[in-house]
Amino acid sequence: MSADRKPRRRRRLALLSVLLLSLLCVPPHGRTSAETRIYHSVSAAREQCLNTVQWTENGSNNPMESDASSARVINVGFEDVTSADPGRIPEIAKQLDSVNATGVSISVGRLDWIGFPWAEYKNMESSEVASTGRDYVREAFDAFICSDRGARRTISLNIDTLLGRELEQRPEIAGVNAQGEASKNWTSISSWKYSGLTDRLTELASELVQRYSPDSINITEMMFPSYTFGDADLTDFQKFSGMNSWPLHPDGLIDTDAAAIYEWRSDAVGNIMAEVATQLSGTEVELTMDVRSPKNGDLRGRLDSGQDYAALLKMVDRLNIWNFQGIDSTGYYATDQLAGFYVDQDPTRYGIEIGLWDSDGAVSPEALEKELLLAEDCNVPYVSITPTSLMDQGAWDVLRRVWGSPQTAATGE
Repeated sequence: MSADRKPRRRRRLALLSVLLLSLLCVPPHGRTSAETRIYHSVSAAREQCLNTVQWTENGSNNPMESDASSARVINVGFEDVTSADPGRIPEIAKQLDSVNATGVSISVGRLDWIGFPWAEYKNMESSEVASTGRDYVREAFDAFICSDRGARRTISLNIDTLLGRELEQRPEIAGVNAQGEASKNWTSISSWKYSGLTDRLTELASELVQRYSPDSINITEMMFPSYTFGDADLTDFQKFSGMNSWPLHPDGLIDTDAAAIYEWRSDAVGNIMAEVATQLSGTEVELTMDVRSPKNGDLRGRLDSGQDYAALLKMVDRLNIWNFQGIDSTGYYATDQLAGFYVDQDPTRYGIEIGLWDSDGAVSPEALEKELLLAEDCNVPYVSITPTSLMDQGAWDVLRRVWGSPQTAATGE
């Protein structure tokens, strides 16, 4: 919890200083074509911001794009962070300038698929990193931290807690649903408690803080919605609840909505997040978390997924409530309703994350504009849009209309 943390400033590594100076000083003829385009796009104001960020402890001498009353954040997914297109990151940076984005959330990948080289955990590196050796997280971080006007943006590094490759290699840690089917992405509760996943998450969070000095670490997909009924999970549930078996319906089927199961899941999520909070304690880096929006009028959160908002706020600085209108499980309430339920009660502890996913691809620009305007009308202080990979020009145009634009994306004027 932020109130318990003692701020401590961190200096960037000398390697960053050398890297940024070389990027800004090497003449264009010594670069690749992509690097040349980046070189020519650096304004004098942005160059000054980059120099200040690298030489000061936290870039505090730079004007910030955001303040406590208005954070407008764009979430960049792993598919864009590691894009093979050399122009993708510069393109997103240009769009960020055009829509007055005050912050960026950068996906660093999953626990078994990260976007930077890590000698101690090479088996966690993504195929992109393994084949190139590049630090994609650093490249995105440095491309987004300063606007073209020379103001510093806030940077959050986002950890996805789903797994993919590892479940193929270690099927025993996969979550199992009430029908006995193993998940391809969700892990069991018992694997987080007894198979080292919690330790790995805390270690990754710590490594990100030491490498990059972000403003915050965000944890996403930390939930247990349905794949919690394997044998090892039953043993853990029995230990937690004191019950001899799963709660059952009269017909003998598992009562998957039993309060005891919700409490067990919520306790598991809370303990995992508490470990991450402890790991970040004493740093100036905030801990935030994505959560599903409520359903069926139960405003305590999403206990069916193990997300008890009040309990989680004891250890995280802010909850980003998903408002994904195109997805049934997270689209029950519109932005103005979520703002009334939560943001109005404590605007510093809740944000609203507008997701673009839809069954047919992406929600329409009109649907996005509706939610953005509701956020403006309700004075929601923290609004984020996710992901950039689903943002076509129509979506960026909506953001320019609602958030304002210091320049046009096409001309940069």
